[in-house]
Amino acid sequence: MEPIIKVTSPKREWLLRCYSDKEDVLSLEVQDGGIDVFLPSGVDGVRLEADQIAAFREALDEAIAQAEADLRAAARD
Repeated sequence: MEPIIKVTSPKREWLLRCYSDKEDVLSLEVQDGGIDVFLPSGVDGVRLEADQIAAFREALDEAIAQAEADLRAAARD
């Protein structure tokens, strides 16, 4: 049986926890074939530990794939 609830648009945002005493979040967003990286407000840089590095790598790989798909689609238009 085919699912009723489906994702109709590609994922365009990934939120990742950063190492800190706060609940800081790093955001990756794909738009117009580019990737925007947003650090937590008021932070110049973030530190990622092993689990966070793995999550960042996975999210960045997914974001790169989506940006490439956007660029290929734009080239066909």
